[in-house]
Amino acid sequence: MAKSMNNLFFLQVMDYIYDLPTLLQQLFSELFSVGGLVWVLRLRIILCFFAAALYFISPLDIIPESVFGFLGLLDDVLIILLLLVYITEMYRRVIANRADETM
Repeated sequence: MAKSMNNLFFLQVMDYIYDLPTLLQQLFSELFSVGGLVWVLRLRIILCFFAAALYFISPLDIIPESVFGFLGLLDDVLIILLLLVYITEMYRRVIANRADETM
């Protein structure tokens, strides 16, 4: 049971990662258009990027670069990857809502 749940979770995460390039490209093309996303969503995305950038340059990390060298950058990369997955999920919901409204 637990193994099947882990496999299901892994497949969902892989779907998000596979969708990242396409959805992020669409997101950035629509982000600042007139008919694009609502301002609240834009602000949320900008704040997420700002927070991720601050974490990336911050000396306070889960795995500090000064102690572990290159391995210390892995937590920064993980945070940015999680941010991209989060933004992709938000944008996926926006697309689904648009599809529901047109039907």
